[in-house]
Amino acid sequence: MMRGSLIGAVIAREWRTRVVKRSFLIGTLLMPILAVGVLAGTVLITQATDTTNVVLVEDAPGLISRVDPATGQQVPRCPGCFPERDKLTYRFTREAPADSIWLEEGFTVLVEYDGSVLQNRAGYLVYDKSPGMTAKRNIERDLSKAMEHARVLESTELDWQAYQRLKFELNLIDREANGDMARTDGGGEEVRGFIGFFFSALLFLVLSVYGGMILRSVVEEKSNRVVEVLIAAVRPEELLLGKVIGMGAVALTQLVAWSVLSTLAFSAFQFVFDSGALGASLPGQGEVPTDLLTAMAENEITSILLDINWTLMALSTIGYFIGGYLLYGSIYAAVGGSVQSEQEGQGMVIPIIMPLMFAYIIGSGAMSNPEMGALTWLSWFPLTSPVIMLVRVAVGVAWWEVVLSWGLLMLSARIVLGLAGRAYRFGVLHTGKSSGWSLLLQWIRGHGS
Repeated sequence: MMRGSLIGAVIAREWRTRVVKRSFLIGTLLMPILAVGVLAGTVLITQATDTTNVVLVEDAPGLISRVDPATGQQVPRCPGCFPERDKLTYRFTREAPADSIWLEEGFTVLVEYDGSVLQNRAGYLVYDKSPGMTAKRNIERDLSKAMEHARVLESTELDWQAYQRLKFELNLIDREANGDMARTDGGGEEVRGFIGFFFSALLFLVLSVYGGMILRSVVEEKSNRVVEVLIAAVRPEELLLGKVIGMGAVALTQLVAWSVLSTLAFSAFQFVFDSGALGASLPGQGEVPTDLLTAMAENEITSILLDINWTLMALSTIGYFIGGYLLYGSIYAAVGGSVQSEQEGQGMVIPIIMPLMFAYIIGSGAMSNPEMGALTWLSWFPLTSPVIMLVRVAVGVAWWEVVLSWGLLMLSARIVLGLAGRAYRFGVLHTGKSSGWSLLLQWIRGHGS
């Protein structure tokens, strides 16, 4: 019969020993500040460096430009090939001046090619400062269409208008089919798979770090004889349960604190950004200040964050952390009780951590194929479900699968916790030189050394 008051005392001891420490407090406070700081830096730097690119196209062979009789200026033969874009404009010339001259004239990019461009499909993009990946893609797309126009004009069989009518670009809009024949908007699975992988990687890291802390704590208490004093008042099984739950409470405290502090830090940054206090340092915003969510949505990196269902992912992460930690933490504690040094214990936990590592590797594949069949089975298997199910939750999964998976995880954790307690009862006072899996399995069967 477990004594709740004694187990509670062990839990409180483990929690106070580690939470009331300067290193824990500093780490808990710094992580949200650093995370929001990275986000703020990305948004601010992107806004501050979002410059207008004025492209000078040196069309020496005259393939895509001509002289306008009215103005005497070089204009594109296909005006529709160069759509109006924010922060990207074009000028054309037959012969570009020296680099120092066109740079002084306000051009940021020079495109040059010769008459063989239609065959070799290559030219040069010259700049003093990189125009950025998005601008480069737009320049390549616009010039490609203009070159296509030039090739059609050379043909004796087609004219440009007829060619345009023949061209066909299919745009597929994602829709999800349901059993009742109703359809809903779909798409974005790859993005959600990336989000799920991020959370699964976080959980993998926390389980590994705090599992190692349990092993280290058990080995240290055995080496300095503290455990002999503790089991004089608490049974070994109660001590194991209290230690696992207490250390888990420490990790849970840090996860919750990170979530709350990150939310507060993000809200503070959003308030300052939306108030326009940072507007003076952000050129190119115009008279109306850009709000933070709009700025994030326009950025290829930060826009991913807007697709996260933070509440659902946070609750799933905490739920699977509890089950996964009870499962793996009890195994780490049992191993710690069976060895005489931390180095020896680290060697024994390699097979234990392999399922989590395997799940982490499989989870990384969800970024390109988030609905692969292996994810379904691994999300039900207790040794891999703490990592894999977070990927499926982000992509979208039936509620009963989450309940079933979590129920199997908690049931497995309870069974493993009982077996680990049996081994811990023999191992906690074991001082002999023998150790290893054979001895640990012997203790699990209830036979002392």
